[in-house]
Amino acid sequence: MRIKSFVMVFLAAVAASLAAMPTKQELLEAEGSVWELMHPALEAMRNGSKTRADVARAAARFAEKEASEAARLLLLKGAFTFYVGHGAYNEAIDVLRTIKTTISDIQPQNMANMVESALRASNRKDSRLDRILDEMRSQASRQDELKEGLRRGLYCVVDLSCGPSALCYPVSFVSNAADIPGGTFNTDEYKTTKLVLRRIESGKFAMLGKLETTLTKPYYIGIFEITQEQYELVTGANPSEFKGDKRPVEHVSYNMIRGSSYGAKWPSSSAVDQSSFMGMLRTRTGLDFDLPTEAQWEYACRAGTTSAFNNGGNSEDDMKDLGRYGENHADGRGGYSANHTTVGSYLPNRWGLYDMHGNVWELCLDWAGSVSHPMMDPKGIARGYFRILRGGGWGDKTMDCRAFRRLWLKPNCHTKGYGFRVALTMRDR
Repeated sequence: MRIKSFVMVFLAAVAASLAAMPTKQELLEAEGSVWELMHPALEAMRNGSKTRADVARAAARFAEKEASEAARLLLLKGAFTFYVGHGAYNEAIDVLRTIKTTISDIQPQNMANMVESALRASNRKDSRLDRILDEMRSQASRQDELKEGLRRGLYCVVDLSCGPSALCYPVSFVSNAADIPGGTFNTDEYKTTKLVLRRIESGKFAMLGKLETTLTKPYYIGIFEITQEQYELVTGANPSEFKGDKRPVEHVSYNMIRGSSYGAKWPSSSAVDQSSFMGMLRTRTGLDFDLPTEAQWEYACRAGTTSAFNNGGNSEDDMKDLGRYGENHADGRGGYSANHTTVGSYLPNRWGLYDMHGNVWELCLDWAGSVSHPMMDPKGIARGYFRILRGGGWGDKTMDCRAFRRLWLKPNCHTKGYGFRVALTMRDR
């Protein structure tokens, strides 16, 4: 559901019962424009001179504005309380999912308190909401464990094996390379039912080979491109043209990965749509997974090197060992002698990341735009028409697979040559 429908529902709830309405002070603190828009319609409703249709039109005007997260959260809470009070539990659960995926830094304990309060106020019971409440309490109790794991871990592992119907994906951490099960993550398990990310420490590098760039926060990034089975275990679908469980998923657009509503607002917001790949992954892990920024991608690709390829070389012979591209299909690595192949079939960089050169182009968060000065934690330009891709793909020449090579694509476009890998930025909390 979009914010427009939630605002309409919320105001309809107010029409039925003014008790659910946030106070003037709450609205002013959240965002003055919300009060300015809502106040005339609500006052008219009090004296009977306006109907619900009039209020709906006022809500539509509000929905066209860029609301702050604080204001949006108030409205979503109002809609949730209204739904629970009227026994509309499917709609209430949809609201919870939207809050969890579109409101940055929402804490499980705050969510649990909201559900508990609404159920208590309505004097109603619902087994699904009770189950969700138990899960939120469990997630709240795991938050400290997750934070500590992210702080101390070298690898983050997400178990996707329960598939798209799962309420929760277990998350675990490996503190050092010596503790990797069997000594390597380059096995079928970590290309299908488990997703593994490696921690990358903060540092400096020359972005595009020339611009001094500083990343001040450590982050995690997938050691493999997202595979077709991993994508299907999260979303229940596999849009790829060239099928293979351990091959990279393709025919995925930026909008499919993050969403075309909330997910389209980067860099002004890190929120994603609940129905997107990232929305589903966030909901089931309690972690803010996302695409890497362009700077994070290149820093991870280079792994301390300054050359065209992350093994320290600059030649086509180097590229042949690092990933699938237009000139080495015939080697048959990974079991496929045409198009892209099984992830992890070529050599990794020094940080253990595979296929940073070739196989499929990888989407990044940023809008495509020029960069021409030293940067700190760059997020790209504020607005644009195309999103950035990096790394080169299975049909490209050597020069297109270099560490600094860029490509761009409209957010709603997808082809058989474009995929992605997952990242997770450490937060100051």
